[in-house]
Amino acid sequence: MHDSPLAIVAELILLLSVILVAAKIGGEIAERYLKIPPVLGELGAGILISPFLLGGIHWFGGGALFEVAHDGSGLPVEPQLFFFAQVAAVILLFEAGLETDRDQFKRYVRPATAVAAGGVILPFVMGFAATVFLGFADLDSIEGTVPALFVGAIMTATSVGITARVLADMGRLDSPEGVTVLAGAVVDDVLGIIILAVVIGIAEEGSVTAGSIGVIFLKAFGFWLGLMIIGSIVSRYISNVILWFKSAGGAVVLALAMAFLASAVAEIYFGLAMIIGAYTMGLALSSTELKHRIEEPMRSINNFMVPAFFVVIGMQVDFTAFGSGDTSLASVIVFAFVLTVFAVISKIVGSGVPALFVGFNRIGAYRVSLGMLPRGEVALIIAGIGLTSGVIGQDIFGVAIVMTVVTTVIAPVFLIPAFRGGTGLKSESED
Repeated sequence: MHDSPLAIVAELILLLSVILVAAKIGGEIAERYLKIPPVLGELGAGILISPFLLGGIHWFGGGALFEVAHDGSGLPVEPQLFFFAQVAAVILLFEAGLETDRDQFKRYVRPATAVAAGGVILPFVMGFAATVFLGFADLDSIEGTVPALFVGAIMTATSVGITARVLADMGRLDSPEGVTVLAGAVVDDVLGIIILAVVIGIAEEGSVTAGSIGVIFLKAFGFWLGLMIIGSIVSRYISNVILWFKSAGGAVVLALAMAFLASAVAEIYFGLAMIIGAYTMGLALSSTELKHRIEEPMRSINNFMVPAFFVVIGMQVDFTAFGSGDTSLASVIVFAFVLTVFAVISKIVGSGVPALFVGFNRIGAYRVSLGMLPRGEVALIIAGIGLTSGVIGQDIFGVAIVMTVVTTVIAPVFLIPAFRGGTGLKSESED
């Protein structure tokens, strides 16, 4: 009877209730008492209830609440709950796309591309160099170089979910800096996916051809650009068709179905992250009547599901992995410190300097670079791929976790005060 489908569902619901309660308690403490964004409290709650801390304790002789999956995925929760969290991420980015002014987005695609390019190239180079210089990889063979390539790929990531949440809470999602960051994160993901695909190709085959790189680039960039253009052209028709349904909740349900469709196609057929498809679909519908009709119900759904996503991110942090490889704990600590400093500098300089040349003043460039700083779930996903494939060990994985947590935590802390003050646009400040 214990293994009946209803019993399994009941256990999952129990675990989900723990995640939701932890999310709200963490968010409340962060916002009310610590005066920091609630997302940081949700991340902290996830770390606390993870299977590596409180969630892994066998309370009163019973089983642990959460256990790490032994199927090679390394998930800290049941796959069904991980699915719930990923759906929440899709919803978050779909709403972020809806809240973005499409005309503003088109206006800032050019600066966003420059910001993303700098925010990919410099972090990759600095991550690669730090890994080799500190002895965690070598240039003697392809196998020895691959760990450095993976660390470089991890460094390129940008977690738009963290920044989008903070900007939305401040009401600055539609600001020039906000739109540039969101657009830049999309381009950043396209470039990052290309780098990751190349690194995986090298790890699996020992080499990669220029032709395969070209195919990967065309698939990734073509999907994003195609969905943007086609979606913008047919968005009014999509809006009219969806609004034809008068049943309760019909509009928001069908709009979410479009977001899910775009995210699934992006992941399955084009190798892009699901959140990119969801954000682009939301952006395509952002100038329609449909947007105004579903804004309120979307916020309610967001408030329910999205905090669970950030808790699950926190639950993936395993500090016991720190220094568990063949190298000494001291060298791993040094590597973690250097990589974290490089992670901050590379995004601030790599994204901030190009922003100065595409219409932003120093204040605006600083805001944009901070928005591109958090690595979040994207870096964890890339690190997890490297760990499960055996390319990187627990030592590098632990270092990647520390770097990810630090950049994810400090970005919102500095982002909020950075938006206080004058305009970030060079032309307006000169006027």
